[in-house]
Amino acid sequence: MKKLTLTLLALFCIIAALTSYAEDAEESTPTNLTPAQTEQARMDALAVLIKRQQYPQAYELASRMLDANEGLPKFDFQYGMAAVESGHYDQALFAFERLVLGFPNQPRYRLELARTHFYLRNLVRAEVEFNNVLKQNPPEPVKKNVLLFLDRIAELKRSVESKFMLVLDVGGGYDSNINSATSEKELPKEELIFPVDITLDDASRETGSAYWSALAHMLYIAPLTKTSALDLRFVASNRSNSETPIYDLTTAMGEAGYSFYTGPVKWRGAGRYQYVQLDGDELLNSQSLLGQANWILGGGANIGFGVNYGTSIYPEVDDGDITQQQFNLSYASAPKKENWKITFIFGTDSADESSNEHNGKSYQGFTYQSTSFTSQRSSSYWMLSVLSSEYDAINAALYSKLRKDQNATFGIGWRYNFSSSFSFRNDYSFTYNDSSLEANTYQRGKAEVGLTYSF
Repeated sequence: MKKLTLTLLALFCIIAALTSYAEDAEESTPTNLTPAQTEQARMDALAVLIKRQQYPQAYELASRMLDANEGLPKFDFQYGMAAVESGHYDQALFAFERLVLGFPNQPRYRLELARTHFYLRNLVRAEVEFNNVLKQNPPEPVKKNVLLFLDRIAELKRSVESKFMLVLDVGGGYDSNINSATSEKELPKEELIFPVDITLDDASRETGSAYWSALAHMLYIAPLTKTSALDLRFVASNRSNSETPIYDLTTAMGEAGYSFYTGPVKWRGAGRYQYVQLDGDELLNSQSLLGQANWILGGGANIGFGVNYGTSIYPEVDDGDITQQQFNLSYASAPKKENWKITFIFGTDSADESSNEHNGKSYQGFTYQSTSFTSQRSSSYWMLSVLSSEYDAINAALYSKLRKDQNATFGIGWRYNFSSSFSFRNDYSFTYNDSSLEANTYQRGKAEVGLTYSF
């Protein structure tokens, strides 16, 4: 009994001592930390979580600190690391973009940005940034790691993965010539079978209008093997003009294809159907077969070749059907901060009936496009397209001369990405068509802004 009493007494003394110590500790611990001290404590805790590789917990903590610390290099790096390692790639992208913009010569920041682009499957941007890291002569272990990523990118480019993509775009702008018509008031008698000039009504002359547009693009790729796949594409668009509905345009296009790789060459065959309405009435429908080959060169550049054979049917035009053949050859530079592509085009449109021969033509030309990544979130482009056409016969019902056209289009634009899914764009273009016939000589300028969402 005596031993039990002594034991209980000792236990009571220990509890009392611990209680007194806790009270003293509470009194000695500041309970009114300043905001700066609180943020520093959180920053220290975040660093510990990153060091222990407890990335989900680190991301949760960093997300609560974002408003107060976003833009601070130390926080951005820790937030980016927590985000990329816990699978929040969009958030990591923004953090590393800020760091690379502020410290372009810091290879670690650029390496993490490249890695984030890779996980987002932005393979072109990832390749650009990994190559930029190599240019900064990083340590040998980093170099080996980068080369492994570049090998993986090359492998992914030559493989087929299941993919679903939906792009939605809305825009609006102004078109100075929605009907691609001449600005002249008369057609000169020198070009006509008539002995007098012909006065054109307003509907037959250049018409400017504001407009709005909407587009939906869906792509689904279903792999059959590691190097072959089936793909389905669907594109629908609508353009409505404020000035007049006569030239409102609605299009729908469906395509099904099969692709496979043989070494560095990707082959694809497809069938396409397109339907076009003008002011709610059917304008044309077309069916075509496509063949494509794309050869990826060792340095990342590629050479492409394509052929398109099909027919276009105009329901409202008697004997108006056209058979079309087109070939194109292209070369695209290796993906870098500055990219360019040139495509040469050759084709013929043959009228199915002799009475419609004046609508047949042969044509050839080229398109050059250059794209630049002006920052981590924005890109710009410019393009030049030149096309020369000669028609197969004179339209003897109206003209005395054969139609020949020289068409040139110049365009510029830029895009800003709010995220990997949402972006803002604006595009400007000017077209000049110089024809041997006054009715087909025109100028056309367009300015458009739009929003794009993809997933």
